[in-house]
Amino acid sequence: MALGFLALAVGLVFVPKVRAASGGSSQTAQSIMVNMTPNSSAFEIGGSTTWTYTHPVRTCAADHYTTVVTGPDVTCSPYPSGGCTSAPTPPPAPGDTNGHLNQFLNSQTAKCAFFCGGTLPSDTNDRSVNVNNSHDPNKGHWTFTWHYTLTPTGPVDPQTCYTCAGTGGGPVDVQFCGFIAGESFLSKAGGNTTWNKKYSFTLTDPDPITGLPVSRVTNVQATLQMSTDGGNNWFDVQGPVSLDTSTIVHCGRPTDSVGGTFCDGLGPVVDYIYDANAGVGGNSAVFNYLHSTGGPNPPMPVGSYLTPDYTDNIMSGLNGSPDNFAGNDHSLCNYSDTAPFFVDFPGISEAGMYRVHVTGIVKGNSAVADQQFDVTSGGGGGVTVNGCNSPSCTIPDSCP
Repeated sequence: MALGFLALAVGLVFVPKVRAASGGSSQTAQSIMVNMTPNSSAFEIGGSTTWTYTHPVRTCAADHYTTVVTGPDVTCSPYPSGGCTSAPTPPPAPGDTNGHLNQFLNSQTAKCAFFCGGTLPSDTNDRSVNVNNSHDPNKGHWTFTWHYTLTPTGPVDPQTCYTCAGTGGGPVDVQFCGFIAGESFLSKAGGNTTWNKKYSFTLTDPDPITGLPVSRVTNVQATLQMSTDGGNNWFDVQGPVSLDTSTIVHCGRPTDSVGGTFCDGLGPVVDYIYDANAGVGGNSAVFNYLHSTGGPNPPMPVGSYLTPDYTDNIMSGLNGSPDNFAGNDHSLCNYSDTAPFFVDFPGISEAGMYRVHVTGIVKGNSAVADQQFDVTSGGGGGVTVNGCNSPSCTIPDSCP
């Protein structure tokens, strides 16, 4: 029995405009994030049995969780010396990060837990509010921290929130739903101001004639390519196809509607964890202020970066972010943009190694994104799990 599978190997290359830092001047750095999600985690020509995690997660998985709020925990540092003897009245709780539940329930940890059944995992997100007092009795830099824990309501049966379907085989249609995001960092030198570090995630500039905002993500094209020698050489199969990135989504990233079609983008806009994976540009002296997991596989150069986080936390100076520009605090809709895109390559009838090759211009810099996948021949039928990549339990080979 031949099993169908999707093997993803993402290679993203951002060709930066690197500038050397000059002493005593303001310094800027930029990074690019490209996110691509396939319409399936397995593409197979031939009959198969497929288990698929239910999307959007709020139609099933979210019903098995509740949010438990604890806190606030109170910490204090001197202002500028002394104080920290009597805490002020706690400010209103900030609430959980928009998108926390969605992000967690789409993680491999949650997807595999629902597939195998039993006790579900929990996940905690901390949110802090700063209160600064320069006079007694509440003198000090006070920080109030609340803990928002996604807590399961109880154990679940195996394959909870999964559907099962059998297919009769034939060509496959490969689709990718994605978005492009960009992080900009400014370290300001000199000037009589109250701030010196600022982040933004905007993707627009004013049109020189109309003054209306226009997308800075342009000339984006996608090509379906195939390799017959294990990935050493690639040739075009379909495309290039021009992708529409003229619509900029404010306040975060789009999601699909409940019960809607793949990549309809009609669900709520949510915050997301920014993790640069397409390179950095600007002044190398401040690259370490950008947010990325990095990695030896290009495009991210070797170096130290800040831990990826939700864009709202980054701009609000939380969780170690150095942003101290007050106008950024919880201003998601003013400074956090994404450029969504969709690409469809229908009627793939030959098994083999494929990749989607995306090129374009992001904020004046060239960007290249490659996402590899395999199309296999199912023959007499196979079993595929869309959601949990490596189940630690027995996979039912037929639908109930």
